[in-house]
Amino acid sequence: MTAVILRRRKLGLSVKHMVALSSNISRVVRNDRVMPEGVDLVIRWGTTSTVDCPNVVNTAAAIHQVNDKKGFRITLMDDWASKGGVGLPLCPTTWFEETVGGGIEQEAFPLVVRPRTHAQGKHVYLCRTEAELRAATARCGAGWYASKYIAKVKEYRVTFVQGRVVWVADKTPGNPDAVAWNVSQGGRFDNVRWDDWPLKTLRVAREAFLLSDLDFGAVDIMVDAEGQPYVLEINSAPSQTSPYRQECMAKAFDYIIANGKEEIPVVAQRGGWKKFIHPALTEEAMVV
Repeated sequence: MTAVILRRRKLGLSVKHMVALSSNISRVVRNDRVMPEGVDLVIRWGTTSTVDCPNVVNTAAAIHQVNDKKGFRITLMDDWASKGGVGLPLCPTTWFEETVGGGIEQEAFPLVVRPRTHAQGKHVYLCRTEAELRAATARCGAGWYASKYIAKVKEYRVTFVQGRVVWVADKTPGNPDAVAWNVSQGGRFDNVRWDDWPLKTLRVAREAFLLSDLDFGAVDIMVDAEGQPYVLEINSAPSQTSPYRQECMAKAFDYIIANGKEEIPVVAQRGGWKKFIHPALTEEAMVV
């Protein structure tokens, strides 16, 4: 089988290193270049360009779904509503431009306001008053959404392939007082060892991931002082600048090429990190 990674121009430059670590991915193709002939499987890296191939990992529709940050936040809130609002939601309580009616009650402040689509920790506004909210929504334009501000003490990126975890990174911000902890804003990712994986956070991240239609993606999730995780968003082209993360993804993609892209369930019994980890990474992975 001939498999290629299709990436958008200026996006996913680090994935080329994964090819050298993979046994089955032949090359990386930019979406504005001609696709080579005889390709049997296309692995989309954040691009929704049309491809003439019946076998695709991450459909264009799935990428559109999570790239619409507001739309996917609605999905997360709807999931909580479908459960009768019992327990805590997967994400911070969120209000949407179309549904706030006469406004947002004062006790909801402080709020974090963002435009419908956003990236790299940009266009995020912390609002403590109605005046600041009006100014922020004017900057964001139509389709803005506002979330309850969570004083986070941790933030992770949890990357899934087929519903199983391939790597976890602890986000270390350049400025811990910033609302958005983002690498492009001066932060960094620190890889987390398997036996240090935060299991409650993984469970919540996986629940959110399965609400998407992605075959692989990275869930950004924060944790408050009480240890409650809240999902922020899902990325369809997660950074792979670390050789360790590149190797993990290469192994998982080789697994897909050999076995298909179907979801790998998590077993019901206790098992710690072994029940979450992708079987391509270790023989200790628990599978059904």
